[in-house]
Amino acid sequence: MGWSSFTASWAGGGPEGVKVAGTRYTVTVLPADPVEVWVTSGRVEAVTLAAVMPSMGHARPPVGTVQADVGRFVAEEDMFAMDGVWELSITLSGAQGREVITFSAVIST
Repeated sequence: MGWSSFTASWAGGGPEGVKVAGTRYTVTVLPADPVEVWVTSGRVEAVTLAAVMPSMGHARPPVGTVQADVGRFVAEEDMFAMDGVWELSITLSGAQGREVITFSAVIST
C-alpha cells in the first residue's frame, strides 16, 4: 500500500488539478465536486474515494467512482460537506496492484 501526504489548496474551486504520486500510480485530482481522478501513470480498473475532516471529526464513507473515459474516474457523490481542511484518500486497483494515496486539501467554495 502506498502513502503520499502533502497539502494542496483548492480555494475557490478553481479548475487546477493536484498531481499526486504513489509508488505504483500517479494521478491528477480535480477539485470539482464531484471529485475527478485522472490516472496519469499506471493502468487502473477501479477507484474509490474517502474524505475525512480531522478538525471537525467528520468522515465520509467511501464513495465509488464511474469511469468516464480511459483513465478518468468521477466520484458518484459530492465529497465535501463544508469548507476547511480535508484529508482525501484515493484507493486505486489495477494492473500494478492496490494502492492508497492520501493527501490534505484546503477546500473553499
